[in-house]
Amino acid sequence: MANPYFIFAYNLFGKYYEKKRVEFFGLRHNLLKNRLDLAFDVYMSAALLSSLLSALVALLGISFLFVIFGVPDVQPTRIMIPVWMTPYLQYKSIVLGVFFAIMFTVVVFAIVYKLFLVYPAIMAGDRKRRIDTMLPYAVNYMSAMSGAGVLPVDLFRSLANNDIYGEMAVECRYLVRDLEILGKDLVTAMKNLSVTTPSTALQDFMQGAITVVASGGQLEPYFEIKTEQYIMENRQNQKEFLETLGLLGETYVTAFVAGPLFLVVVISIMSIMGSAQMIFLYIIIYALIPIGSIMYVILISMMTPEA
Repeated sequence: MANPYFIFAYNLFGKYYEKKRVEFFGLRHNLLKNRLDLAFDVYMSAALLSSLLSALVALLGISFLFVIFGVPDVQPTRIMIPVWMTPYLQYKSIVLGVFFAIMFTVVVFAIVYKLFLVYPAIMAGDRKRRIDTMLPYAVNYMSAMSGAGVLPVDLFRSLANNDIYGEMAVECRYLVRDLEILGKDLVTAMKNLSVTTPSTALQDFMQGAITVVASGGQLEPYFEIKTEQYIMENRQNQKEFLETLGLLGETYVTAFVAGPLFLVVVISIMSIMGSAQMIFLYIIIYALIPIGSIMYVILISMMTPEA
């Protein structure tokens, strides 16, 4: 059942986006790569509605802040304000309030709308990473099953039902769907998967399997060759990751442990001598170190293989 929010958004803006299929070709492809059962016009309608609601909330929020704390005071100069506008300076706070409110609302709208546009591409990249991580193990599983005499269709069906392989299982479910529900043959189903998957490694693997099946060859030797290839590549990737992790660790110690500690000592001594402001010490302790640490955690989390 469709989300009522998406249905409501589509009823409002769906007709507008239905005419822009060509302009959003990249977005449509990214939605397909994410295996989102959601049409692009429905998604973009929800994006526009969410952007408008966010802008409305931003407008109400900044208006409330202006009422509580007042409008920021900007001292006009002769360069900024012509002479003929001098009599109207009594309305300066109203004009500035309206200007800041409109600018803030437009910025919030643009940011939210842009986030909706780039989100499918970001998630497709994340799915690519997870597929590439599980691909060597999935191919090894297929090689073992093929060696036991399992037919290719049953092999992909078994892999699709095995959730331990994560996104690889999801990809195989769509292949099985093409076979069992849409009635396509194995070669066509593999071609569709090759075109729609975000992983270039899986795309290359499927294209090789298509060539083997179309030429009447056996998949078992092909699976064995690809298993050895992916195991070697996986070992090399693990080695490179460990080297990169060591480099990042050294950088973190230098930039966010030894460096801030040195600055804290220097600023403390200078503040005692009366030649430094304590605000810099507060920035280092409460902003630089926590934000830098969080950034490193996020970076390492994105780089770390899942298996």
